[in-house]
Amino acid sequence: MKLAKFLFIPYFLLKLSSLLAQGDFHANLQNDFPEQSFKIAPAIGLNPWPTADLVISNLVQWDIKRHLSLVSYSAFTYNSVFLRDFNHIKTNYNYSVSQKLGVGTSLFSKRASHTFSLLAGIKYNGFKETLENPDYENVPVSVSSLGPDYGCMYHLQVGKKKLFFSYRMYLPLYPYPMRRLDITAIDGNMANVSLEFGLGVRLN
Repeated sequence: MKLAKFLFIPYFLLKLSSLLAQGDFHANLQNDFPEQSFKIAPAIGLNPWPTADLVISNLVQWDIKRHLSLVSYSAFTYNSVFLRDFNHIKTNYNYSVSQKLGVGTSLFSKRASHTFSLLAGIKYNGFKETLENPDYENVPVSVSSLGPDYGCMYHLQVGKKKLFFSYRMYLPLYPYPMRRLDITAIDGNMANVSLEFGLGVRLN
């Protein structure tokens, strides 16, 4: 039942985009946004909550058809970028690396395209802190983990030439509701929401 709900989302977006594509501007889309194109869009952004995490990412999008895309999303996150030394605790490193693949569908306006994607992949987290209290011996603690990563992405592309402005927002679906239906698990989702800005290029 849960899987059926998520499969309904891309189906609904595909049907909606097909209806919109039949408007008066359909004839100009072929020139402004070619049916088949390959795009690369590096970006920089933040996970704004609960602490500011710096995100450096790259998105590769292959538009197989006008309303069907394959998407690859890679990201490096430097966690707690403004809180590295607090109350005798020094953060030696705290980062995440993720790689996700997925499918998307696009809606078009005169100068922009809006792509909605479902992504799934893996995420690696590395963390080490050291207690450096002068009254005690230094105590280091390190943790690493590898786990799944699911989510939805909205990608706005503004510009009809080879270069375009790129904005994207990633909304995790893990741990809520993919692992737990307890609404308190949504705190884990919110910690991985990302807002990113950058420039992209169309290669064909």
